[in-house]
Amino acid sequence: MQKFLARLSWPSLRRYTNGPYSSNNEDYGVDASAPDVPHQIYEGALTKQVRAVKTFSFGTSLIGVGMQPMLYEHMSAPESSLPLMVALYSAVGIFTFVTPFLIHFVTKKYVTDITFDPTTKEYSASVYRFLPTKRKINFKLEDVSVPDVPGAFTTLCVKNIPVLCSPSDFLYPEHYIKFMGYDKPVNYQLRTAKEQEKDNKS
Repeated sequence: MQKFLARLSWPSLRRYTNGPYSSNNEDYGVDASAPDVPHQIYEGALTKQVRAVKTFSFGTSLIGVGMQPMLYEHMSAPESSLPLMVALYSAVGIFTFVTPFLIHFVTKKYVTDITFDPTTKEYSASVYRFLPTKRKINFKLEDVSVPDVPGAFTTLCVKNIPVLCSPSDFLYPEHYIKFMGYDKPVNYQLRTAKEQEKDNKS
């Protein structure tokens, strides 16, 4: 079952010809080449793009803040057109204040990289803060949960923090299998815990 899920979820791993999974590797679910020292198991493909967008957004915000005195001066002039200045002020205000918060809302859950320490069995995931700097989340496997109804831009939760990661970006897919609980036996019992407890009492 684990081998089937690994093959189903990572067809793109064949491009890693020099990595831990090559096109000649028959078992994608079992990693025999993982090092015994802390190593990277995940690398977000959109990390550079996310950083570039956040940096560009903050650059335009700084320009917008710098334009505020000039806009205020022109708006105070008697010959200035009020509707034009209001429209200009609104446009500058959106790019200055609204855009950075909107971009942060979309990208704050995106995982840029994950490292794993085989000795302590501890993971370390990195996400971007409001400023384009990384924040590390240290966790263990028992801290990972998969929500029944994932929210927007959410794959799983780490210490109740929703994060987004792409299955194809895992360098060692067996970790994603463990995160999602695909290695656990399937529970075909559809009754809830309360119903089972009620049946046991009766």
